[in-house]
Amino acid sequence: MKPDAPASNPSNSQPGIVLFLGMVRRGEFENLQKRGLRLGILVDTNSKTRIGDVSQFVVVERFDFSRPLPELIAAVRDIQKQFGIACLYNVIEFYVAQTAEVAAALGLPGISPASARLCLDKNIMRQRFHDRIGPEAVAKFHVVHSEAGLLQFANQLGYPCFLQPANVSASMWATRNTGPEMLLANYRAMLDEVPKYYQRLGKPDARLTVVLAEYMEGSNISIDCLMDHSGRVYTTPAVEVLTGKDVGIDDFHHFARLLPPRLSDAEKAQLNQLAIAGVQALDMTTSAAHVEFIGSRLGEIAARPGGNRPRILELAYGMDMLHAYYQILRGETPDLTSDRNLAAAVVTPFAPRNGILRSIRHLDLIPKLPGYLYHEVRGQIGQPIGLSKGGYRAGLYIELVSADANEVRRSVDEIASWSDLYEIE
Repeated sequence: MKPDAPASNPSNSQPGIVLFLGMVRRGEFENLQKRGLRLGILVDTNSKTRIGDVSQFVVVERFDFSRPLPELIAAVRDIQKQFGIACLYNVIEFYVAQTAEVAAALGLPGISPASARLCLDKNIMRQRFHDRIGPEAVAKFHVVHSEAGLLQFANQLGYPCFLQPANVSASMWATRNTGPEMLLANYRAMLDEVPKYYQRLGKPDARLTVVLAEYMEGSNISIDCLMDHSGRVYTTPAVEVLTGKDVGIDDFHHFARLLPPRLSDAEKAQLNQLAIAGVQALDMTTSAAHVEFIGSRLGEIAARPGGNRPRILELAYGMDMLHAYYQILRGETPDLTSDRNLAAAVVTPFAPRNGILRSIRHLDLIPKLPGYLYHEVRGQIGQPIGLSKGGYRAGLYIELVSADANEVRRSVDEIASWSDLYEIE
């Protein structure tokens, strides 16, 4: 399909709207709005995510993203003809491929569809890291096609080993396995539950790929990057992540993101260089990237800003990554300057087990935490809730910021100590 020529812009004063595809959440667009940019969204009718306040958007339309790609392209083309489009803006893993395909078809700037596909399959991605950076940059891994192959690969890697879907984000269904019985149980659960997850999200044709990898010890760190049309990489400060494992829960969900990280300058520099090498290995241009590390090795890279990363960078440093991403998409040099140096955390406590949510305790204590800024209840009473490895998301969101890094960490520890936070049936 040949790209269309960019539509003429109905407005003489602005280049067109910034069009979000699929979904946009609180904290992912407000800074663009404050700068006077005209925003729009094509909302996926299959999404169960709580949408942000889009009441001031120029256009809010709905579309079933499970429909064939040509229909999505046609829907965006209609918006382009009416409003003009400055760029397609995506912050959600689920819409990376479609955003890339639509941008290419309509002659809009963005990551290439080929590079987007590399970022969406952890198997192909790890092979790229292995081939272009070196085997020491990534964990050993195998693609699993059967139970027999699963057990064979586990014996080669040794226990514990790490099992996960190759094309699901947020550590969903990711498990650390200490023996063959646990491994088989988690593999069978994945085969049963992940296709149902695809179905719920309007992706019935999505194919599950399972990867078994060497279990890596080490801290979880992430670096978000921006790449211009030439491939030049602009990095942002490293963010430390506490997972469920770090707070005593058998799960790899992201419990808290913290700035500043507990890293030496040398460690920061090493990870910064590895982040650059990683995005270059995936041929990423005109894009954002969320680069995750375990210890000193690459975990995975997503072709979008990391979840809550623009927010925590703004809280701690006054850095406007959302606008810098817009600048990249517009062919401009991104402004990643900072105007403060504070400590911050974004905390998303998960339920410690799967079940039906009956209540959330300690809500009265949250505003009294040192450094408290904001919180939001996301779990719904009477609805299922649980661990990331069971396909669930956090029921609570909390923001902390302070000039004292120890104060922020003490508040994070206090939240982690609330073992009875969720009443589950």
